[in-house]
Formats: sequence, C-alpha cells, structure tokens
Amino acid sequence: MFKTKGSFACMRTMSNHMGSIFFPDEQEAVQKRTFTKWINTHLAKRNPPLVVNDLFEDIKDGVMLLALLEVLSGQKLPCEQGRHLKRIHWVANIGSALKFLEGRRSMYRGSPIKLVNINSTDIADGRPSIVLGLMWTIILYFQIEELTSNLPQLQSLSSSTSSVDSVVSSEAASPPTKRKVVTKVQGNAKKALLKWVQYTAAKQAGIEVKDFGRSWRSGVAFHSVIHAIRPELVDMEKVKGRSNRENLNEAFTIAETELGIPRLLDPEDVDVDKPDEKSIMTYVAQFLKHYPDLHNTTEMQENDKEDRLMLRDLKVWVEQFERDLTRTQMAEVSLQEKYQSFKHFRVQYEIKRKQIELVIQSSRKDGKLSLDQAMVKQAWDRVSSRLLDWHKYLDKSLPAPLGTIGAWLYRAEAAVREEIIVQQAHEETANTIHRKLEQHKDLLKNLDGHKKAFQGIHRARSVNGVPVPLEQLDDMAERFNFVASTSELHLLKMEFLELKYRLLSLLVLAESKLKSWIIKYGRRESVELLLQNYISVIENSKFFEQYEVTYQILKRAAEMYAKANGSVEEAENVMKFMNETTAQWRNLSVEVRSVRSMLEEVIANWDRYSSTVASLQAWLEDAEKMLKQPEHAKKDFFRHLPHWIQQHTAMNDAGNFLIETCDETISRDLKQQLLLLNGRWRELFMKVKQYARADEFDRMRKEYLDGVATLSTFADGTNRKISVPVEVSFLNVKMFVQDLEDIKQKVPVMEAQYKIITRTAQLVTKEIPQEEVNEMLATMTGIKAQISKTKERCPVLLYEAQQLLSPLEELEKQITYFYESLEKVNEIISALDPEVQPAAVFKQNHQDLVAYQENCKKALSLIERNSQGLLKFVASSKVLQHFDPLMLQKKVTEIQVAFQDMVKKTGDWRKNVEANSRLMKKFEESRAELEKVLQIANGCLEEKGNPEELLRKHTEFFSQLDQRVLNAFLKACDELTDILPEQEQHSLQEAVRKLHKQWKDLQAEAPYHLVHLKIEVEKSKLLGTVEECRSELARENKLVSSKGSEKIIKEHKFFFSDKGPYQLCEKRLQLIEELCLKLPEWDQLKTTSESSQETLKELKSQIDSTYVKLKENPDKWKEYNNRISELASWISSKESELKKMKHDVNDTAKYKQFKTATELIRQDISKQGENVNWLKSRLAVLTEVSAEDEARKKENELSKLSSDFKGLLHLLAEIEKMLSTVGDCVQYKEEVKSALEELITNSKEAQVEAEKILDTESLLQAQQLLLHHQQRTKRLCAKRQDVQQQIARAKQLQIEGGLPSTVQEDLQKLEGTLENMQQNMEKREEKLQVTVNKWEQFERDKETVVKYLKQASSALERILSFSSLESLSSELDQTKELSKQTIAIAAQAENLVKSSSEIQLGSKNKQSLQQQAKSIQEQVKKVEVTLEEEYVLNKS
Repeated sequence: MFKTKGSFACMRTMSNHMGSIFFPDEQEAVQKRTFTKWINTHLAKRNPPLVVNDLFEDIKDGVMLLALLEVLSGQKLPCEQGRHLKRIHWVANIGSALKFLEGRRSMYRGSPIKLVNINSTDIADGRPSIVLGLMWTIILYFQIEELTSNLPQLQSLSSSTSSVDSVVSSEAASPPTKRKVVTKVQGNAKKALLKWVQYTAAKQAGIEVKDFGRSWRSGVAFHSVIHAIRPELVDMEKVKGRSNRENLNEAFTIAETELGIPRLLDPEDVDVDKPDEKSIMTYVAQFLKHYPDLHNTTEMQENDKEDRLMLRDLKVWVEQFERDLTRTQMAEVSLQEKYQSFKHFRVQYEIKRKQIELVIQSSRKDGKLSLDQAMVKQAWDRVSSRLLDWHKYLDKSLPAPLGTIGAWLYRAEAAVREEIIVQQAHEETANTIHRKLEQHKDLLKNLDGHKKAFQGIHRARSVNGVPVPLEQLDDMAERFNFVASTSELHLLKMEFLELKYRLLSLLVLAESKLKSWIIKYGRRESVELLLQNYISVIENSKFFEQYEVTYQILKRAAEMYAKANGSVEEAENVMKFMNETTAQWRNLSVEVRSVRSMLEEVIANWDRYSSTVASLQAWLEDAEKMLKQPEHAKKDFFRHLPHWIQQHTAMNDAGNFLIETCDETISRDLKQQLLLLNGRWRELFMKVKQYARADEFDRMRKEYLDGVATLSTFADGTNRKISVPVEVSFLNVKMFVQDLEDIKQKVPVMEAQYKIITRTAQLVTKEIPQEEVNEMLATMTGIKAQISKTKERCPVLLYEAQQLLSPLEELEKQITYFYESLEKVNEIISALDPEVQPAAVFKQNHQDLVAYQENCKKALSLIERNSQGLLKFVASSKVLQHFDPLMLQKKVTEIQVAFQDMVKKTGDWRKNVEANSRLMKKFEESRAELEKVLQIANGCLEEKGNPEELLRKHTEFFSQLDQRVLNAFLKACDELTDILPEQEQHSLQEAVRKLHKQWKDLQAEAPYHLVHLKIEVEKSKLLGTVEECRSELARENKLVSSKGSEKIIKEHKFFFSDKGPYQLCEKRLQLIEELCLKLPEWDQLKTTSESSQETLKELKSQIDSTYVKLKENPDKWKEYNNRISELASWISSKESELKKMKHDVNDTAKYKQFKTATELIRQDISKQGENVNWLKSRLAVLTEVSAEDEARKKENELSKLSSDFKGLLHLLAEIEKMLSTVGDCVQYKEEVKSALEELITNSKEAQVEAEKILDTESLLQAQQLLLHHQQRTKRLCAKRQDVQQQIARAKQLQIEGGLPSTVQEDLQKLEGTLENMQQNMEKREEKLQVTVNKWEQFERDKETVVKYLKQASSALERILSFSSLESLSSELDQTKELSKQTIAIAAQAENLVKSSSEIQLGSKNKQSLQQQAKSIQEQVKKVEVTLEEEYVLNKS
C-alpha cells in the first residue's frame, strides 16, 4: 500500500520479468521430446495404434491431436481424414479439437478451460511455442489436475483460478507471432503436486524439494518418490553418494521396470543448470497413480491447526494495531508529532504486510476464504484504508499552498504507480489505457509548477512563517524526485501499451475472422455472405492500411520507450515483441489475403456445378427419349456427344471440389446427386458411344482441308514475294526485308501446322478410299517441298538484303541533303538583287551561297562513290538476281545534271553583281527613309482607335519629327542627278518635288490633329463620368425598395459631393470649351462644347429629382415603428402580469412560480432597455432625413413610452422586495423539513441498528452495539435541538413577514413530527437498556449455575471413588450438603428458564437462550437424581 521508490522499481522489474517468459532452444527441445513420448504412450492404447515422430509436423493436420483427445476423454470426435487433405481440412480438425477443450471444465474451479492466443492457424503452421503450449494444456488438464484433485489432503491447496487457463502476461507479453502460452499453475495443480512430493516423499527421505527445477537435478528427489511408493526398491544412503547421471538413470529404469511408468525423461534432460519444469511435472505426476496411501491426513491436520492459531494471533495483532492507530489519530498533538506517529505505524505496517498478504490467500477449491482468513483480511483492509486516509490527511492538513501540493503529489504517485488491468478484450484494454493516459497527462502537466513551489518551501522550512516538520518535507522531496524521474517514462510506457493492445486487437480480429472464413462451407448463398463479410471487414474498412499505420506509430513509440527505459532486458522484450508481431502479421496477412480467392473459387464452382447439372439433366432426358428413334435421327442427335462429355467432366470436377470444401450434410447431398447423375450417364454412354466418332471424322476432315488450304496459301504467297523483281531503293528493300522476316517467323508455325495436318491425315486415311489417300499424299509432299525450299532460301536472302539496308539508307540521306542544298542555292540566286539590298544582308547571302554550293559538291561525291559500291554488291550476289539497279543509276545521273546546271547559274550571277553603284545605293537609302517617315505620319493622321492612346503616341511622334531626313534626301538627289543622263534627271526631280510637298502638308496638319485628339479624349472622359453618374442614379432608384431610402440618401450625398463625379464633369466641360476655341470656325468639332453643356444640364436635373424622391420615401420609419409597437405591447403585458403577482405575492405555494416569473421579467427588462436606447439613437438619425412635424410627433411618442418603462421597473423592484421576505421564510421551512427528513432517516437507521442488537449472537457484541447505538442517539438528540432552533427562527420570520397562516400550520406539523420521533427514540432506548440488563443478569446467573455444575461434577467423582467403609459417613454428609445446594441451584435454573422467555431478543437468540436455560436445568436435574441415588445407595 505504501511502497518506497526502491520497492516500486523492484516490483516493476519483477513484473517485466514475469511478463515475458520465453523458452530457450534447449528447453524447447526437451519439452518436445518429453511431450512426444507422453503422447505416444497414450496413442499406443488406440486401435490401431499411432506414433508421433515429429511433434511439430505430425500435429499439423489435426488427426493425431483428435486421436489423442479421444484416448484421453473416451469420446468420439469428428475428424476429416484422407491422403490428400488440404489446409482447410487441417484447420477444421484443429478447430474441432480446440472447441472440445474449451468445452471441458477445470477440475479445480469448475469453469471452462480458456485457450488464449492458441489458434488453429498457428497449430497448422507448426509453430513450436504454440504447439508446446497446447500440449502442456492437455497434459495439465488430463493428467496433473485430474490426479492431484484426487488427493484429499491436498485439495485445500487449490485456488479459484484454473491451472488450465492459458494466458499471456500483461506487461511485455509476446505477440501472436511467437507468443508463449504461459499457464497459471502456481497455487493450483503445481502446488498440489509439489506439496504431495514434500509431505509424502521428501520429508521421509530428509531432503528439501522447493520446486520442479534444480531440486530434481541430482536424482535424489526421484528416488525419494519411488521410496515412498515401494521402500524396498531404493537404498537412500547409496543414492546420496552417487553422481547425478547415475541416480537419474537408475531412477528412470526402476520406475519403468518395477512401477510401469514410461521413461519420458533422459538423464541429460534433467542434469542441466535449469531443468524444464513442465517436463519434470509431466513425469512426476505419473507416480500419483502408484502411491499406496492417499488418505493419511494426520500431518495435514496438524498443519491446519497451526495455521488457524497463527491467523488468530495475527487477528489479535491487527485489531490492537487498529485501536492504537485510532487512538493516536484522535490525539490532539502538533503536526510534527502526528507525522512521527504516522511514520512509526507505517514501519510496523510494512513489517507485517508481506506475512499477512501471504496468509490471507485463498486455499480452497471454490476460491473462498476460511472464517479466520476472512476476519484477518477484513481487519487488515480496515487498517490499510485508515493508514492511507491518515497519510492523505497529513498531506492536506499542511498550511496552504503546501496542503494542495501534498494532495496533488499523492494523486501523482498513485498515477505513476498504477498498474494496468488487462481486460479480456484488447480493445477494451487499449481504451482504458487511453483514458488513464489522458488523465495522467492532465495531472502531470502541473509537475514543474508544484515542484518549483515546493522547493521554495523546502528551502525555507516553513510556509508563510508557519514551520513544517523537516522529516515530512524530506519525505515529500523524495516523493517529488520519484514522480519527476518516472513520469516521462510512465507516459511513454502508457503510450506504448495503448498502441500495443490496439495492434493486438487488430491481430485478434484478423485471427477470429480468419477462423470464421476458413471453415467447411455451406450453400452458395452462405459463401456469398462470407465473401461480403470479408469485403466489408477487410477491404471497405481498409484493414491492412489501418494495421500498417498502427504498426508504424507503435514502432516509433516502442523505440522511444525502450530508449527512455534504459533497461537492456526491457528493450529486448520490446524488440522481441515487435519482431514477433511482424512475423505473425506476415503469415497472417498472407492467410487473410488468400481468403477472397478461396471464397470466389468456391462460388465459381457452385455456379459451374449448378449450370452443368441443370443442362446435363435436361440433355439426359432428351437423350433417353432419343434412344427409341430411328438410326439416322440418333446419329444426328448424338453428333454433339463430345460437348456433353466435356460438360460431364466439368460437373464432376466442380462437384468433387465442393464435396471436399463443404460441410458434411451438403457433401452427402452432393455425393448422392452425383452418384445418380453418373449412373444415368454411364448407362446412356455405353449405348451411344459409337456415335461420337461420326462427328469426329467430319471434324478431322474439315481440319485437314482447312490446314492444307492455309499451308498452300502460305507457300504460294512466300514464293511470289521471294521471286518478284525489286527496284533497288531504300523503301523497296526495307519492305522486302520485312516480308522475309515475317516469312521466317511463320515457317516454324507452318511446320507445326504441317505436322498436325499430317497426324490428322493419317487418321482420315483409315476411313477413305485409296485414290483419295494417294491424292492427299501428293498434296502433302508438294507442300512439304515448298516449305523446305522456303526455309532454306529465306535466311540467306534475308541476310544479304539486310546488308543492303544500311548503305541504301545512307545513300537516301545523302541524296536528300544534296537536293536541300541545291534548293537553298536557287533561292539565294533568284532573290539576290544587289541594288535593292543592304550591304550587310547581301554579304551574308553571298557567304551562304558559297557554303551551300560546297555542300552540293561533297554530297555528289559521296553519292557517286556509294552508288558504285551498291551496284557492285547487287551484281556479285547470287540470290539478289531479281534486284533491278536501273532506278538507282537513273537517280545518280539526274543529280549530276542538276549539279552542272547550278554551277553555270552561280557564275552568271557573280558577273551581274559587280555592276552595282554606290550613289544609287545612297539615294535609294535616303529616299526609303523619307518615304518611311511620311508613311508613318500619314498613318498617324488617318489612324483610328482609343483617343487617349493615340494622343500620347502621336504627340511623341510629331515632337521627334526631324528636318534632317528631308535634307539628306535632297543632297543625295543632287549628287545622283550629276551622274545620270538628262532624260533620267527629269523623272528624278518630279519624284523629289512630290515628296517635298507631302512634307510641308504634314507640318501644317499636325497641330490641328493633336487638338482634335485632346477634345476627343476629354469628351470621352466626360461621357464616361456622366454615364457613371447615371448608373449611380439608376442603382439608387432600383435599390431604394430593398435597402431603404435612408441608406440610399447617405450614399447619394456622398457620391454627388463637391469632390464627386459631377464636379469632375464640370471641370472637363470647361477644358473642352478652351480647346474648341483653338479650332477654326469651319471645324465640325467646334460644336462639341455645346453638346457637352446640354448633356451636363440634363444630368443635373436627374440628380435633383432623384434626391427629392428619396427624401419623400416613407420606408425609413418601418423598423422604428415596429420596434416601438413591440415595446409598448410588452410593457402593457408585463405591467398586467406584475399587478396580478402583487395581489398574491404572500402566497408561499406560488413563491417559486413568482420568483421564476420575476427573474424572467428582469432578464427581459435588460433586453428591452437596450431596445429603448436603440429607439432613441435611431430617432436622432431619422430626424435628419425626415420632416420636422413627423420627427416631433415621434419624439413625444417615445418620451411617453420611456416613462411607462420606468414605472414598470419601479413595480418590479417592489414585488422583488416582497418575494425576498417570503423566500427567507420558505427557505427556512425547507431547511427545517430537510433536516427533519435526515433526522428521521437516521432514526430509522438507529431502529435497524437496535434490531440488530437484539439479533446478536453474544452479549459482548450486544453491549458494544448498544454503546455505539447510545452514541448515535446522543448525536440525534443534538441534531433534534438544531431542528427545533430552526423551527423557532422560521416562526419568527413568519411573524415579521406577515405571511399567511398556512406557513405556521406547516411549521406546527414539523414540530409535532419532531416531538413524536423524540418520544419513540426514548422508548426504544429504554427498552434496549432493559433488555440488555436482563440479558446480563441471565448470563451472570447462568455462569453461577454452570460453575456450580462443574463443582458438583468434581465432587461426585470424588464421592463415587471412595476407597473404604470408614469414609462412608463423611461421604453421606457431603452428599447431603451437596443436595441442599443443588436444590437452591435448581431454583436458580428454573428462574433462568423463566427469565430466558422474558428477555425481548430476536426469535433466534431468544430460542438459543431458552435452549441454554433448559439444557442447564436438565443438567441440574441430572445432578439431583444422581445425588439422590447415591445418597440412597450409601445409606443402604
């Protein structure tokens, strides 16, 4: 309950160690050998006997497993058998075995055996750990538990948990991949078997056996067991002097030969550092069958007596410890003294804890505790709880804020120490861990803050000047360090465990679903449902993606946890879990993925079977009828018999598959149906099988003719393609090569076809005349010769044709290149006039011409050389004689002629170029430049488009216009005129005058052109702005109905303000007028200013009319009127409601109703106050855009409404004040009523307690309960006085508040109830006291009588043993005196009987007292009779 940091770490290490138990390879091998031998000893009893050679392999199909369970249980189990069993049958067999085991019940607990993490697929895979776990479960249940349960003296050792329940540890359990099946044997069969060895064998031999491991290594323990059964077989003195191997070998030999116990172990299996416990337990349990005396319980009884005495001593100690603890807690001492006392008690508690927790463990088969154990446990639980509460109280009672820190520290310690309880379902465990993780994160986030505050207090040794015990502070500091050092690791571990169990839940889900899918199937509909279930669970929910995401997150969490933990062992366990999970998922995922294909195959076979059965049944019916028809009709009908043979085969294949995969009932139905159909088929087929050949002969003849036609077509086509003349060119040769390659590929196919046709012809020739046979042979011989010739010629011809392809391709490229270069030369020559081209362009073209001419020359040289080579190759080839080279020679000749023509043309062109003139070139250049400027200028004058863009561009152009262009032209003209002939000078001067005039006209028109553009620009802007204003007016007219005139008026004023568009229009109009003044009178654009003025005037009129229309619109008052109307209605209704309420305000029955109503009205008033403020602010806004009379009217209306609203507030305040007075009284009445109800409840509990006093079995318990009852009664009296005071206060409030008389009546009723309860309590108290006093008197009288009876018995023994006659007189006197005393005692005994009937106890106790009194009375009477007889005898 209170563990230190070190003990917690130790427990965590032990938990981790116990949580991951793995078999080493050696132990696995030992278990495999032992279990195999054990299985074979039982399978030998079977008829016929079976033998297991390799446990992991032989058990895969489940046949051996079911046979073993049949031998052990004596029951017959269903089993799939056969030579060719599939995996589905294996899984079904293993599933039957596991289901049988789960249906068995444990010898100890009686509950079913649980097989956790043992799956059919794991056994079918032969996984060693799972197979060994299953075998151990069977051995434990059918041998060890069964035998140990027959030991009567050891049955008390069994506990509530079955030893066969296989579980996986909760901390670092192996995943389903290679999970070890760990069985809880401690405290059950294992303990029983160990106790049997210790009590019957080991003690007699004087040795100590602590376990089933190292204690057996020497072999002495085995000899001691044999000695206990047959002492004459073993000399224990010799045994102790021999080596381990000798002892072990001899023990196994004696047990086998003398006792008939199979030799399951070998000496080398046991003589190791850590012998395998399960193997040794399996072997040792066999000795129980031969133990001679199972009923010697003397020693066990002695042990039980010692245990009871020890439990009673512990109970006395715990009760005394509790009394001391209680007394110390109640003591009024300082905080430091309290903490010192707490530490003292905690040390004592820890010393006794382990001992007490050990002895209060259940040792009975039903799991219940003995009476002594239950009493010790009850007392120990009380002490633990009280000590824990005291510790919490000491932490919380520290001065603030240390008390808060202490409470938090306690919760944090509990969080980091909390162990995870593993649920049966992994998903529930994961959800539980998740909730706790969130809680712990929320709790531990305050760690730094609390720790910082505590460190300050720790250094100061006080809180706000109040000193704190140093030891308590040091203890809290150590606890803080523990929480700080383990919190991060704790959270990482919680995250890891949450993800771990989420992953395990997915694996368990996959395994459970796999079990439901890999079964013996039913009809098609059920298989379809299984397939739909598979798709829903696996594919629709994206199961594989979900698993992969969970695994990756878990992998990161595992790495972080293992790194933070720092323990090598824990890291190995975590990594082993991850590795084994990966391996398990690898196998399991393959199984799950294959399910769909299996289900689809079953469905497909059902479909195939159903369709073939239906069609075959119908055909069989028709065929059976056809047997009675004429021969030609039967021959025609049964021509398709081969097709039905195929259908019959398909039906049987599908049916046999379904018989193997479906359950027993369906398999039986299918077998019966197939048997009937096959019988009908066999009977029919024997009668009509000869008809199958007729259709077969026609089919073969057709196949022969089709094949011959195909081969002939191929041979003729091949011969034609090979022999046709080919003109030598790249494309022709390439097509020829492609044809040859195609022929080469088809030749093997045709040869195979020829062989097929040959075989078909051989079959056909058996049934045709000899003439047709000879004709067929001639045809086949000719075809074969053609195919052989083609096969021989094709490769050689193809090789040489392929040799031509590359040179021909290169030649084609060279010819193409030549003609491209020739075309470029012709283009340059035809377009190259030196008089009209710039010098630079002319120079570049001349260089290109030379280059292209050189390219043509090189290309011609290559063409001639390559063509000669090709012609020689074709002429020298023997197989290319049908290749025609004339076309190639013609192409080369044409190229040579074209090259010579090109050389001549380029020479003529060079002569003409040399006559070019410099002056002509200069003149043409200047003229071209001038014409270009004039052309651009005229273009500007005539250009249409965006005026603004044109203005910018034209202004820039005309500002840059230069006179030097004209001067350069005139100078060049003068220079050219000097060298030209006279007849050419006149035309030159005419051209100059024309260009000069165009220049002057341009200079005159340019200024007016720019003014026109400016006017157009301004006019366009003016019209655009006017259109914008009109659009705004249209928008305002359109939206006034939807948006309201008030908002539109504001927008109107803003838009048409002094800086708005209209003001901009006036400025643009002024600028247009100024520009028009610059134009001549005849210019049409001069009227632009007048039209613009008209447009602006019209716009002004539209603006004014729209504004007037907006102001006259009444819609702006709509919302205001609605709100003021609603407010007036609300004030009126609430005023009426409050007036009615004021009339009945003193009615307490309606107090809650009125209180709720006033609160609602108060809330509404707050909202309506906001409404009043809105109305006032809204009125101020509307006044600005409305008429004066209308605004004044609305102000008066709102003023009156505000006055009414204030009156309502005053009335509400008055009513609330009155309700407050009523509420105080009602509250006191309710408090009194509640206190009285609590008092009545406590009184009833006291009544029940009083009844328990009368039912107690002993007077001491009754006295203790009476004392407790009296203390409770005193507390009830104190509470009753408080209630009386509350009633008096409520009466005073009723008088002061002037409330109705109903309140006073309720208070009087409560007071009366209180008085009645007090009277009942006093009567009950008096009755209890009288009853207990009478009981005490009865016990005292009973003790007196019993004491006398003991004395009388002793006296009678002395009297009866007289030795002489001399003492007879004294004995008579004694007898006489004793008789007198007996008479007095008899009277007392009679009074006891009378008083026992008068004591008012419970019926059971009263009956017990009466029986005691009567028994005592009878004993007194017996003494009287004995004394009287003795007196008479002595006297005589």
